[in-house]
Formats: sequence, C-alpha cells, structure tokens
Amino acid sequence: MNGYWAAALAVIIWAAYPVATRAAVTGAFAPEELVTLRFGVGALIFVPYLFLRWRHIGRAAWLKGVPLTLFHGAGMAALAIAGMQLAPANHAAALGPGVSPAWVAVLGFVVFAQRPSRRAVLGAALCVAGVLLLALWSAAERSLSVLAGDAMFLAASALAALYVLQLRRWRIDAMEGAALVSLYSAVVVVPLYLWFAPGTLARVAPAELLWQVLWQGVLIGCVAVVALNHAIFRLGADRSSALVALVPVITAVLALLFLGEVPSAAEIAAFVAISAGVSIGALPARRTSAMPEGLRLPAPPRSARPVGYPARDSAP
Repeated sequence: MNGYWAAALAVIIWAAYPVATRAAVTGAFAPEELVTLRFGVGALIFVPYLFLRWRHIGRAAWLKGVPLTLFHGAGMAALAIAGMQLAPANHAAALGPGVSPAWVAVLGFVVFAQRPSRRAVLGAALCVAGVLLLALWSAAERSLSVLAGDAMFLAASALAALYVLQLRRWRIDAMEGAALVSLYSAVVVVPLYLWFAPGTLARVAPAELLWQVLWQGVLIGCVAVVALNHAIFRLGADRSSALVALVPVITAVLALLFLGEVPSAAEIAAFVAISAGVSIGALPARRTSAMPEGLRLPAPPRSARPVGYPARDSAP
C-alpha cells in the first residue's frame, strides 16, 4: 500500500471511531461491552502474529507488556468509551489524540526528565488553550456531564501518552506493543465480563453487533496500528504525521453529519487550536523527522522488511 494511503487510512479510522462509539454507547451497548469487544476481538486477531513472532519477541518485551497494558489497556479504553456516554464525539477526538502532544511534553519532562523542543512546547501550549476553551464552554453551558466526559478523555490521553513514552524508552515495536496489550487485556477483561455481565450481547441486533466488532476489535485495535506503522516505514515520521492534525476537524464534521452534533463557535475555535498545536508539534527540526509527540510510535528498522510488509520496490 502507498504510504500516503496508509496514513490517510489511519487518520480516517481515528476520526470516525469516536462517532461510531458515541452512537453505540448512547444506543444499544454498555461501555463494558465495547471494551470487551475491543480487546477480545483484538486479541484473536493478534494471536497469530504473536505465534509467528514469539521466537523474536524477547522475554523482556513479554514482561514489559504488563505495565504497558496498565497504561494502554482496558482502563484507558474504558475511560474513553465511558466518556463518550457523557460528552460529544468531537470532544473525544480533540481531547484524545489532539492533546497527546501536550501530555507527552509535560509527562516526558516531569517523569522522564526529557526536555521538549520549542516547537513541542508551542504545540502543547496551543493544545492547552484548546482544552481550556472546551472547559470554559462546558462550564458556561452548565453541563457537568460534558465536563465529566472531558475529564475522562484527558485521563485516557494521559495514559496513552505514558504508553507511547514507555514504548519509545524501551524500544518496543508498536505492533508488538499493541499485540501484547490486546492479549493481556483480553485475559483480564473477557472473563470478568462473562462472570459479571448482567446480560448478553445476544440482545443486540446482529448488524449492530458486527458493526461494533469491526470498529472496536478490527479497525481501531488492529488496522489503524498496522496502517500507521506502514506509513512511517514508507514515508518517515514527519510526513506520516501531516494528516494527524486533521483528526479533530474530521471528527467534528462526521459528528455533525451522522450524530447531529453542532459545534459552537467556541468549540470550533478549540478544535482549530488543538489541530494547529498538533501540526506545529509535527514540524521537523533541523532535518530530523518528528511525529507529534503524543502519536509517535517506534518504527521498524528501514534496513529490514517488517513481517507482513511488502518489499519496498517503489517510491511512495
């Protein structure tokens, strides 16, 4: 697949996912059911990959998958999905991937003593301005439920930022990280759901169930990760990240079309500020490629063809 198409595919999935999930949790699904679908189906997809790669995955990576799961596993997903019961889908996109650069700049400095670049600081400042605009709008509307949902999105994005920081620090491949997190989360989530769930998914219409299996387990849990890895491998991190800034804007458009969520002027200004912050954070400095800090994942070495990728016989 062409690198630009892969990057566009990842961005479209990230942008549409909040819309599909918001429709589900305000409809026929409970948040815990979507979390179970995400990791249960995702684990089934990744098990063949882990089986084929188990000789190449070191013991340290298997062990480090446990803390990675604490950051990016069921807790993070539950916060994001439960938040979508309370707050609009466009808030989920803006306060999820949108504010990751701010979280990584802050947490990288506070936790790992990593000094952020000036561009990262400026991008984070714009993201923070966007977050404050959304908070002020929710406060002005006296919508405590939206404020609670926004807080859940921010907490989820903070956990995701810690996940990315640790992936980068431990030099674990993004595919391996996603596979381990899906497997370990499923081992915990699926038995708990089967034991404590008051009902079953049999009550849901088959078409709706298959639709959420596709979104939760296949697209966001697997395809988006593979597409992003492929885009980074083909294009490099800086060009791959160019479209990521569009996620909050695209989600706002999709939420307007499919959910009837009409953003206010303050919300539009917040989305623009956050997208601008991500764009500035993605700018390369001194010929070094830079992915937005909250979305940069370790890429496979360009000298070796990753498992499952076609030979690089043509330019993107």
